[in-house]
Amino acid sequence: MLATRQRRGKPMREVRDARDGRRSARRIGVVTIGKIVRSESHVRYTCQVYSPGETDAPPNPGDYAFGAFVRIPLRAGLAQPDTLAPAPGDALTPLGETSAASAGWAIGLIYDTILLNPAFGALGPRLSNDEQVELFSPDYVAERAVLVSILLLGAASAGSGGRPQMTHGVPALAPDLGAVVSVLDDDEIRAFHFFGDDARGAPYLHMGYLPHAVAQDNPLLPMAVLRVIERLEALFPEQQALLSIVKRNFAWRLKVQSAG
Repeated sequence: MLATRQRRGKPMREVRDARDGRRSARRIGVVTIGKIVRSESHVRYTCQVYSPGETDAPPNPGDYAFGAFVRIPLRAGLAQPDTLAPAPGDALTPLGETSAASAGWAIGLIYDTILLNPAFGALGPRLSNDEQVELFSPDYVAERAVLVSILLLGAASAGSGGRPQMTHGVPALAPDLGAVVSVLDDDEIRAFHFFGDDARGAPYLHMGYLPHAVAQDNPLLPMAVLRVIERLEALFPEQQALLSIVKRNFAWRLKVQSAG
């Protein structure tokens, strides 16, 4: 009787809750790639990508590719230590809604990848090899990790009528350590770039983060912005003429800067 109520030492309710959580994630379509582990400034953050075994659905390399858009929950309350996980609803909340523990989301761009291997350079004699470590020390923590650098481009908050309110530039609030990083889908990328206000009437394509991104001192960021423009060309075919002008001007500026 006990075996029917438990599965691998876990109560059936916990197994059922975990299964419901996975169904919820698939239903909403959110892909989580990792968590925030450090920051270089208010707008530049490092995300540690989930490894196999850390989550039920480890991300594919394409999910955290160069030039990918991501979102990170912003905190309205007290900062949490990195040993505590963020509110479980943050990664699963639709972009047009706000969870109780979040003030919205920071929208960011992946512009660099770092492979971390602390064992590199430790060439001295070892008491056991990798296979023996897995056998005799199963609780050994593997310290290898994949890190991605993220530049915040703006923010999204709950707006009127269920439509998210988008802003470009530096967000007023910052994410917490341990905040879950998830990928934006095509519809959310369109919503982040398609603005509408009473002054201009019809909605229009907006890339107000370009001056902010160009001002950052990193050689890979201009290439990431070019990748963004190419992706927007596919998402906004009706704006092809405008985006081609932006792309040519940006590429010309890169050539002038590289020539010195």
